[in-house]
Amino acid sequence: MGLKIKLIAFIIGIIFFIMVINQIKKRSLRPSYSFLWFMGSLFLISISVFEPFYRFISRRIIGISDTRHIIYIGLIGFLLVYVFYLTIKVHQISDQVQELISTVAIQQNIIESLSASNNDKNELDETKI
Repeated sequence: MGLKIKLIAFIIGIIFFIMVINQIKKRSLRPSYSFLWFMGSLFLISISVFEPFYRFISRRIIGISDTRHIIYIGLIGFLLVYVFYLTIKVHQISDQVQELISTVAIQQNIIESLSASNNDKNELDETKI
Protein backbone atom coordinates (compact mmCIF):
# COMPACT_ATOMS: atom_id res chain seq x y z
CA MET A 1 0.00 0.00 0.00
CA GLY A 2 1.33 3.41 -0.92
CA LEU A 3 2.53 5.94 1.61
CA LYS A 4 -0.04 8.47 0.41
CA ILE A 5 -3.04 6.21 1.11
CA LYS A 6 -1.58 5.21 4.48
CA LEU A 7 -1.18 8.86 5.44
CA ILE A 8 -4.70 9.74 4.30
CA ALA A 9 -6.21 6.80 6.21
CA PHE A 10 -4.23 7.71 9.33
CA ILE A 11 -5.24 11.39 9.21
CA ILE A 12 -8.92 10.58 8.58
CA GLY A 13 -8.84 8.02 11.39
CA ILE A 14 -7.32 10.51 13.85
CA ILE A 15 -9.78 13.27 12.86
CA PHE A 16 -12.68 10.87 13.18
CA PHE A 17 -11.42 9.62 16.55
CA ILE A 18 -11.21 13.21 17.84
CA MET A 19 -14.70 13.96 16.53
CA VAL A 20 -16.12 10.93 18.38
CA ILE A 21 -14.41 11.98 21.62
CA ASN A 22 -15.75 15.53 21.27
CA GLN A 23 -19.29 14.26 20.69
CA ILE A 24 -19.04 12.05 23.78
CA LYS A 25 -17.83 14.99 25.87
CA LYS A 26 -20.80 17.06 24.63
CA ARG A 27 -23.03 14.09 25.49
CA SER A 28 -24.55 14.16 22.03
CA LEU A 29 -23.46 10.60 21.24
CA ARG A 30 -24.59 7.55 23.19
CA PRO A 31 -21.91 5.17 24.47
CA SER A 32 -23.37 2.29 22.48
CA TYR A 33 -22.98 4.27 19.26
CA SER A 34 -19.59 5.59 20.25
CA PHE A 35 -18.18 2.07 20.54
CA LEU A 36 -18.98 1.38 16.88
CA TRP A 37 -17.49 4.69 15.77
CA PHE A 38 -14.38 4.12 17.89
CA MET A 39 -13.90 0.77 16.20
CA GLY A 40 -14.29 2.37 12.76
CA SER A 41 -11.77 5.11 13.51
CA LEU A 42 -9.32 2.64 15.05
CA PHE A 43 -9.65 0.46 11.96
CA LEU A 44 -8.74 3.44 9.75
CA ILE A 45 -5.75 4.21 11.94
CA SER A 46 -4.69 0.56 11.97
CA ILE A 47 -4.69 0.41 8.17
CA SER A 48 -1.60 2.56 8.08
CA VAL A 49 0.05 1.36 11.28
CA PHE A 50 -0.53 -2.40 10.95
CA GLU A 51 -0.40 -2.73 7.17
CA PRO A 52 2.13 -5.60 7.32
CA PHE A 53 -0.25 -7.48 9.63
CA TYR A 54 -3.11 -7.07 7.15
CA ARG A 55 -0.80 -8.20 4.35
CA PHE A 56 0.15 -11.30 6.35
CA ILE A 57 -3.51 -12.13 7.02
CA SER A 58 -4.55 -11.61 3.42
CA ARG A 59 -1.70 -13.52 1.80
CA ARG A 60 -0.82 -16.28 4.27
CA ILE A 61 -4.04 -17.04 6.11
CA ILE A 62 -6.81 -16.21 3.63
CA GLY A 63 -4.85 -16.56 0.41
CA ILE A 64 -5.77 -13.23 -1.19
CA SER A 65 -2.85 -11.55 -2.89
CA ASP A 66 -4.14 -7.98 -2.64
CA THR A 67 -4.33 -6.47 0.85
CA ARG A 68 -6.91 -3.89 -0.22
CA HIS A 69 -9.55 -6.60 -0.49
CA ILE A 70 -9.16 -7.41 3.21
CA ILE A 71 -9.59 -3.73 4.03
CA TYR A 72 -12.71 -3.54 1.87
CA ILE A 73 -14.12 -6.65 3.53
CA GLY A 74 -13.39 -5.14 6.95
CA LEU A 75 -15.08 -1.86 6.08
CA ILE A 76 -18.09 -3.60 4.55
CA GLY A 77 -18.31 -5.83 7.63
CA PHE A 78 -18.26 -2.75 9.87
CA LEU A 79 -21.03 -1.14 7.84
CA LEU A 80 -23.12 -4.33 7.96
CA VAL A 81 -22.79 -4.50 11.74
CA TYR A 82 -23.75 -0.82 12.01
CA VAL A 83 -26.77 -1.19 9.71
CA PHE A 84 -27.89 -4.26 11.67
CA TYR A 85 -27.55 -2.29 14.93
CA LEU A 86 -29.58 0.58 13.49
CA THR A 87 -32.24 -1.86 12.27
CA ILE A 88 -32.61 -3.17 15.82
CA LYS A 89 -32.90 0.39 17.15
CA VAL A 90 -35.51 1.32 14.52
CA HIS A 91 -37.53 -1.76 15.48
CA GLN A 92 -37.37 -0.79 19.17
CA ILE A 93 -38.41 2.79 18.42
CA SER A 94 -41.25 1.56 16.20
CA ASP A 95 -42.53 -0.59 19.07
CA GLN A 96 -42.32 2.38 21.43
CA VAL A 97 -44.23 4.60 18.99
CA GLN A 98 -46.92 1.95 18.62
CA GLU A 99 -47.25 1.72 22.40
CA LEU A 100 -47.39 5.52 22.66
CA ILE A 101 -50.13 5.69 20.02
CA SER A 102 -52.17 3.11 21.95
CA THR A 103 -51.69 4.96 25.23
CA VAL A 104 -52.73 8.29 23.73
CA ALA A 105 -55.80 6.72 22.11
CA ILE A 106 -56.88 5.19 25.44
CA GLN A 107 -56.35 8.47 27.28
CA GLN A 108 -58.25 10.39 24.63
CA ASN A 109 -61.13 7.93 24.89
CA ILE A 110 -61.19 8.35 28.69
CA ILE A 111 -61.16 12.14 28.38
CA GLU A 112 -64.02 12.06 25.88
CA SER A 113 -66.11 9.77 28.09
CA LEU A 114 -65.48 11.97 31.14
CA SER A 115 -66.36 15.04 29.11
CA ALA A 116 -69.58 13.41 27.90
CA SER A 117 -70.39 12.38 31.47
CA ASN A 118 -69.89 15.95 32.68
CA ASN A 119 -72.10 17.28 29.89
CA ASP A 120 -74.85 14.86 30.90
CA LYS A 121 -74.60 15.99 34.54
CA ASN A 122 -74.73 19.63 33.50
CA GLU A 123 -77.86 19.01 31.41
CA LEU A 124 -79.54 17.26 34.34
CA ASP A 125 -78.65 20.12 36.66
CA GLU A 126 -80.08 22.64 34.19
CA THR A 127 -83.37 20.75 33.86
CA LYS A 128 -83.78 20.65 37.66
CA ILE A 129 -83.38 24.38 37.92
